[in-house]
Amino acid sequence: MTPVMPEAVAVPVGHGAPLTNAVAGGKAAALDRLTRLGFPVPATAVVTAAAYRAVAEHPDIAALLAGLADPRAAVSAAAVDHAFLTVPIPDSVSGAIIDAARAVAGGGRVAVRSSATAEDMVSASFAGQYRSTLDVDGDDAVLRAVRLTWASLWHPAPRAYRALWGIGHDIAMAVVIMRMVPARTAGVAFTSDPGGTPDVVRVEAVDGLGESLVSGARTPEVWLVPRRSADHRAPAVAAEAARLALRVEQAVGTPQDIEWAHDGTRLWLLQARPITAAPDRGDECDTPVDDSELTATGIGETLPGVIPPLVWDVAGGLVEEALRDVFAELRGLPATGPRFVRRVRGRAALDLDLLRTAASAMPGVAEDEIEGQYFGAAVGDTRPGRRRPLRAATHGLRVAAVRKRAVLESEVVIGAADEIATARPDLTGRSDEDLLAYRGRLVALGGRAMTVEITVASAATAAYQQLIGFLTPHVGERQAASTAQRVTAGAGVAIRRAGMSRAIFAGPAWTASELPSSAAEPSHGGEQALAELERRLRAMPAWRRVRMLTGQIVDVRIHLLRRLVRDAADGLARRERTKAAVLIVGGEVRRVHVELGRRLVERGRLADAEQVDLLRDRELAPALRGAAPPPVVLAHRARRLDRQRADGPLPVRFTGVPRPGGPADAVGDQVSGWAASPGRHTGRARAVIDPVISALDDGEVLVATATDAAWSPLFARAGAIVVERGGPLSHAAIVARELGVPAVLNLAGATALLDGRLVTVDGDAGVVIIHPEPGRPASGARIVHLEAVGGQEGPR
Repeated sequence: MTPVMPEAVAVPVGHGAPLTNAVAGGKAAALDRLTRLGFPVPATAVVTAAAYRAVAEHPDIAALLAGLADPRAAVSAAAVDHAFLTVPIPDSVSGAIIDAARAVAGGGRVAVRSSATAEDMVSASFAGQYRSTLDVDGDDAVLRAVRLTWASLWHPAPRAYRALWGIGHDIAMAVVIMRMVPARTAGVAFTSDPGGTPDVVRVEAVDGLGESLVSGARTPEVWLVPRRSADHRAPAVAAEAARLALRVEQAVGTPQDIEWAHDGTRLWLLQARPITAAPDRGDECDTPVDDSELTATGIGETLPGVIPPLVWDVAGGLVEEALRDVFAELRGLPATGPRFVRRVRGRAALDLDLLRTAASAMPGVAEDEIEGQYFGAAVGDTRPGRRRPLRAATHGLRVAAVRKRAVLESEVVIGAADEIATARPDLTGRSDEDLLAYRGRLVALGGRAMTVEITVASAATAAYQQLIGFLTPHVGERQAASTAQRVTAGAGVAIRRAGMSRAIFAGPAWTASELPSSAAEPSHGGEQALAELERRLRAMPAWRRVRMLTGQIVDVRIHLLRRLVRDAADGLARRERTKAAVLIVGGEVRRVHVELGRRLVERGRLADAEQVDLLRDRELAPALRGAAPPPVVLAHRARRLDRQRADGPLPVRFTGVPRPGGPADAVGDQVSGWAASPGRHTGRARAVIDPVISALDDGEVLVATATDAAWSPLFARAGAIVVERGGPLSHAAIVARELGVPAVLNLAGATALLDGRLVTVDGDAGVVIIHPEPGRPASGARIVHLEAVGGQEGPR
């Protein structure tokens, strides 16, 4: 069937040619499809996007919209309404609208509702962002309601909401005109419970029209209706609404959020849209889970803490590549295969099983030695390997050759890093392409330096262990390690230079103000400790006895000791110099990233240059060309990083994704509402009365009596949201889930109780903890749990 032509002005829904989003907007196109599938949709027509564009072409409206192309433009909703109410509508357009409304109304009243070409999307619902008018009666009232719906496309709140999702200026507003249902009961239903209860449909209802429920002005009755069973206690209307929602889900193929109304005789479907807030699937940067045993030991020094996406893509990739290069050269691991380095809950982990595989592939190397030989520490339960002397000797020669080459290459990368630190070329004058190419060369050098660092570090570890092995028979196992530390004191001192990354490649760099004001004096502690050790050894009877029996004129063992100390000290010093070279190159990569972030801020794609760390490596070049991820995606990533930091470190050994340790149980008074959006956040609560004139600092907890679409810009800045009224399917809950902001709703008296207090909002449990603070009286709140809602089982 041929689709409706784009120049059509007003057409019936469910009859004739199918409607598309471009012609009829998201809401009308969905209603058209559902009507054709036989669902009980009231008589409906749509004023198409062509009618809107015919009015938007008027010079007054065109001038207004040209000014609004600047996202910083401050034009009030009242000013936009006035413009759309005063411009003339072509007679052909107004006549078509009136005829469509009369045909739909059948002598009754109509609802005039928005259907923008960017609305009811899978990723963003635009819940409540645009204007709808109910109980419209008469030709003039219909035209006025349509004009105001057009105008709402350019109100401040939806403009801010679109900016969050990266939706541009090229949109239009179609308008749904639907016969009013004289509702005795109305509500909404989710085929996937946003509260997290599995295998239920969540149905909410209020008496009369459902607009007060969706806006959050009234708290609804709630029923959790099993998806696959008729055994439930919900009233007949709620059960019928659940079945209707499931039928829509089956027809459309995705979980649905529907609006419904019951007139006392029949249930009507008023709207259906995809659920935009599916359960959290985890961190997109984390490594896919398998059954390998992992460890957080041995990798945290190179990849410490919670690692943001861009730094992980670069630094994690370089460490993985370096490990593979080293083991492949030693013929202990194929060049391709499972990842050695994993990212779990934002932190780095090492595949212990793969480490053991590498050990078993190396001739003459036992599994219980591989961790100590290459990483300096054993972590897991290992099994001794079968030794083959000839192959072991061959492998030893290969290891020696690799380490000797690494010593030479370390001087190359140290020299290259010194040149970079000295040159520091100007980045601002380079084109995007040149800057990305320069970054590519730096990353390639960083990869080479990382491989050398790992090999040099393993050589330093081996030399250090040889020294301990020499000392053990003479001073005992306990004293050997501490003695080795004293005689090599000062050799492994970490190097800091302005501009080099502090701890992780491409991570934040040291600044001159963070470094010591003068260079530290070189330490002579190692030389003094070695002289004392030599005197101590020569005084030992066993030492003198061996020398007399072997007839040594020159004390050969002292010369061997000095060589072992020199080798260990040189190895430790080279390791630190090579590590510093890696971090110098990483600091230059960081400088490039910050410059890229600065350019993205200038182009309106980032709010702050440091936000560049929230991008993935593959997103950098497209972002510079104008295809940056939407701000809401970056906000999701930032909040996830905050939660991962609060989760604490990974276990020493684990399989899969371990449960986070989480913050310690919050101490303080606890009040309970409805869990509306998952997550946990601690911050200062601020009660807001008017979202237009009130300020909210980033990360503060927004507390309100009720909210509507105008609050969306504040939602984007809030660390968490608490609302006195409204249920989990209100606009506040839907937008909070879309933005990834923890939220608790239906908490009576929250504005007076929480304002100014330090609180923890737990959006999974639906509770708010008020922390005790010196100088503040206890809140006197008691622990409250909602046991039942509307006489039926409610959230706990």
